[in-house]
Amino acid sequence: MVDAKLGSPRTDEPTRHPWIWFVYVALFAAAIPWYLPPEAASTTWLGFPLWVTLSLVATFAIALFTVYVIGRFWSEDE
Repeated sequence: MVDAKLGSPRTDEPTRHPWIWFVYVALFAAAIPWYLPPEAASTTWLGFPLWVTLSLVATFAIALFTVYVIGRFWSEDE
């Protein structure tokens, strides 16, 4: 994509924003509930074990963040 103001190729791609990759690492770490204490195994929330609920919420957050990154930072090549 060409920047209309400068006439130069657009350089705003996800690879130029390191914070995006840190967010992905944090979300994927949250999706694998290794951080729960052993007592949490018997806890249920919304009818699921707590670890399942946390994993589903984190997976949904990964999907939403991916949609945001694609919509905000990726450009189509012409």
